[in-house]
Amino acid sequence: MADWSQLPHDIVESIAVRLDAVEDFLAFSAVCRSWRSFYLIKQWIPGSQLPWLMLSDDEKASKKCFFSLYRDKVYETELPEASGRRCWGSSDGWLVTIGSDMEIHLVNAFSRVRVLLPSATTFQILFNASANWYELIDKAIVIRKPSQSNDSVNEVEFLVMAIYGPFKQLAFAKPGYSSWINVEETFQHRFLDVACVNDQIFAFSASGNLLLVDVGSRVIEIMPSIPPKQRWARERVHLEGDLLMVYQNLYVEHMINHPSVEPVQFQVFKFDFSDKEWIELKDLGDRALFVGDNITISICTADAKFVKCKGNSIYFIGSKVENWWRFDEYLVDRDCGVYNVAEGTVEPFYFGADYPSYYSCPLWLTPILV
Repeated sequence: MADWSQLPHDIVESIAVRLDAVEDFLAFSAVCRSWRSFYLIKQWIPGSQLPWLMLSDDEKASKKCFFSLYRDKVYETELPEASGRRCWGSSDGWLVTIGSDMEIHLVNAFSRVRVLLPSATTFQILFNASANWYELIDKAIVIRKPSQSNDSVNEVEFLVMAIYGPFKQLAFAKPGYSSWINVEETFQHRFLDVACVNDQIFAFSASGNLLLVDVGSRVIEIMPSIPPKQRWARERVHLEGDLLMVYQNLYVEHMINHPSVEPVQFQVFKFDFSDKEWIELKDLGDRALFVGDNITISICTADAKFVKCKGNSIYFIGSKVENWWRFDEYLVDRDCGVYNVAEGTVEPFYFGADYPSYYSCPLWLTPILV
């Protein structure tokens, strides 16, 4: 049997540079350890990738299942670092995890690198949250940028923003911090979401205010504009430097064609920074949005390798954890589907059988290996 680890380095590299999808990397790296380490040494970051969907699973399982739209296939991979822990996805390949030990980590779902963050016990809460640790954090948003030194993990600096507690407070931390730091005036707002646009951090409050957050001075500047008020759940994403607000009907409980279905409704608004106002978008063009429990990801479907992804559409996965408590092979009672923005219709989005989970539902994650 051939020893592929002995293949000359230049030949291995000539193969590697032709791969532009994480799915191909998984096959490549499975050949032998030296082939996998080639990517890690080179700090390989693929071009634009379709988000993967990490499925809900048995809390005790050491493996995670990921659904790939690109291959229309479920991949199973060892990820004990996320076993028995609640997770939040990101557009940078990293998960934020918390367990019953109240420890919080950053975990790369593909390289399995793990980075310690401050304990959840350092949040400014007035009660013992360990009993319901999986409900403590509402959202955890990963913001990453190139490091100014070579000491950070993979030469990348991380800032994690967390919305937590019954009052939806906002705090931030970096690896190496001893505790989570509350943003000033956080008790005056119930935060719903956070987004980073052009190196600026924006937050959305339950009252409909758009806030500019300066984590350096910990002061919140309130933008003069508020989004259109409706009794809808709010999600967010930035698109090509623009800040988008995606509204989803709060009352959707069942999939289309279910006897008790209510129509799924979305509206998308773009923030005009010049006029400080929200402009409704009736057409997303060749863009597709992936809306989930924690983040919203934007993809340009004009790329030839995204042929299976529908443009002018919103792929949505419900954030109601109770919808994922029981096994449902055909997703009849799941809040998920593909929303056609032009027609206002929904198609089923089938990604295979999942496992019931009391504290975790499927999440979007863009596969990046470093």
